[in-house]
Parts: sequence; C-alpha cells; structure tokens
Amino acid sequence: MEDMEASGNGTDGLRAVCRSEERHTNHKGGQLLAKWTFKAVRPWLFGALAAATIGTGLASTQYRPVTIHIFSPTGNRSMKFWTFKTKVRNILAQARVPLAARDRVQVTRNRGNTTILVRDAIPIWVRTAHRHFKYWTTEYHVGSILSHLGIKLQPLDKVRPPLTASITAGSTVDVIRQWLVKKSVTSSLPFAVTYRPDPRLVKGRKQVIQHGRQGVVSTTIQYLVQNGSPLNGKVVAKKVTKPPSPEVIAYGTAPAVTVNGHAMPIQRQMYMVSTGYWPNPAWSSGLTASGTPAHYGVVAVDPAVIPLGTRLYVPGYGYAVAEDTGSAIVGNRIDLCFNNQSQAMNWGVRPLEVYILGN
Repeated sequence: MEDMEASGNGTDGLRAVCRSEERHTNHKGGQLLAKWTFKAVRPWLFGALAAATIGTGLASTQYRPVTIHIFSPTGNRSMKFWTFKTKVRNILAQARVPLAARDRVQVTRNRGNTTILVRDAIPIWVRTAHRHFKYWTTEYHVGSILSHLGIKLQPLDKVRPPLTASITAGSTVDVIRQWLVKKSVTSSLPFAVTYRPDPRLVKGRKQVIQHGRQGVVSTTIQYLVQNGSPLNGKVVAKKVTKPPSPEVIAYGTAPAVTVNGHAMPIQRQMYMVSTGYWPNPAWSSGLTASGTPAHYGVVAVDPAVIPLGTRLYVPGYGYAVAEDTGSAIVGNRIDLCFNNQSQAMNWGVRPLEVYILGN
C-alpha cells in the first residue's frame, strides 16, 4: 500500500513536471514567433514610414529638375540636371558653379521647374569729368552700366566705348560731358576814308573835312566745351552797336598860287568875308589881342576857326599874321588892319579866298 501510494504520488509529480515543461515550451515558441514576424514586416514598415514622411510635406526629399543659366562677359552657358537639394548655394555647389560675393543670382520656380540665373560680377573703371572710380557690375553693356549708376547723358555728351559696346573685366568707361556756351565780345569797326575834290584848295593840298570815328561791333561766339575746357568756337551772330563815321578828306584842284613867280607854301585855303579897320587912338590902345602893336599885316580872326599866330596870304592885301580878335569877328570873317582910315574905308567888304600858309 505504501508502494502504491508512493507510486500514486509519483504520477502526480510526473504530471506536474510535464505541465511545467509544456509552459516553458510555449513561452519560447512565442518569442521565436515574435522575432520572425518583426523580421518579416520590417522592410514594409520602413517603406511605409518613408512614404508617410514624403507625403507629410518634407519637400527636401523631392527629386526635381533644375536649369542653370550662367552669364559672363566671356560667354554664356546653360545646364540642366535633377537634384534633391533645395538651397541655391547647395545646388550651385552640386553643379560645380563657383559663386562670388558680388555675383547676382535670380531664382524662378514654375510648376516644379526651378531656373537659376547667375551673372558674374566684374570690376571696371568709370571716369567722368570730376570722378574716377572702380565699380563692380553684373551688366556687360555700357548703356546698362550707366543706367544702373544713374548717369544721365545730355544730347552732346560722348561715351567711350559707345553705349552699345560690350565690356570685359578691367575695362574703362569714359563719360565725356559736352555743352555749348555763347559769349559776346565787342571790337572796333574801322571807318572808311572818302576823298572829295575841292576847287578852293591848291593842287597837291589836302584838308580833313570830317575826322573818322570807329564803330563798335558785338560778335557772339559759340564754344563747344568739353569737361569744362573750351575746344573751338564759331561766330553765330554779329551786330553793329555803333556805326562808324567815315573820314572825309578834300584834295585841291585849284592851280598853285604864286607871288612874284614863287609858289606859296599853302596848307589850305578858306572862303571868308573880309573887312578893313585901323587902330584909331580915340577908341583903341593900338595893341592887338596878342599884345603886339596893330599895323598893316595884322589881321583879326576867330581863334576857333584860325588859331592866333597863323601865317596867311590874302589876295589883294598880302602876307599877314593872325594876332588880333574882335567881338564882331566870328566864324569865317577876317578883319584886315590898315595904317589909316582911308585905306580901311577903301577896302570895304570883300568876300575872298584866304590861304593858310605853312612854316
């Protein structure tokens, strides 16, 4: 009985051992199944996560087309390729396009296509009338450069090279300012000389009847000024502001006057009205206006017409010297001095030619 009980207890122990082994075996099988399941679904899981990531808006992982146009004075070039990159600098680096600090970059996007314009900056020199400076530009035509600098040209200004010319690095653009200036100057206008025949003058003698007077002419000159310096000028207008007066000279046509066969040194001759007088002690001191004694050969004249001290020859009277004056002797009048009253009365009043003698 004790053995059978022992045997019975053994059966129960065996069952307990079997149930414990069964539980252990089921746990290990579950772990193996879990590991196998994870390995099987891992590729699909990562793919689903990547698709979810792209679908949620991470555009940086999109593969897109890019066109790059590069402009430079030495020539232009273009390239097209596909990229995941979004930053312009990274795209240009991938395309191996160098980018300097002064280069100009312009980006446009249209329907998923990206276009990048790169303009190389180059140094040039700009020279104006008052400045000479270095300038970095991404324009390669003279006209565009001046427009970006705000330099406005006037109609007469010049530019070297011309506005339509292309330039390269290190070129010099000269802006030459030009304008017109008008200046008025005055100058003398010479007078003309005319000659007139005068029968009262002896042949070979001349007399200035009217002195010439110079005129004044205003001349307007237009100058082309370049950068402040006048280049050339031309006369654009002339105006006489004061006309000249001609000089009139009379020349003698009368035959030479001779006395005792000798020709007299006549300078000129004048048509005058002559009278006679004598130094009456009752009303005259006997002295002339020159302080000399009044006697035959002394004549009274208008000093404004014949200066005192002038030597004369009066036909019918003879040689005389202008030494006296008189209140009634004005203009072309001459009073001849005689030694007595009868001679003066006999002379009376006579119009005649009076000859002015030289020394």
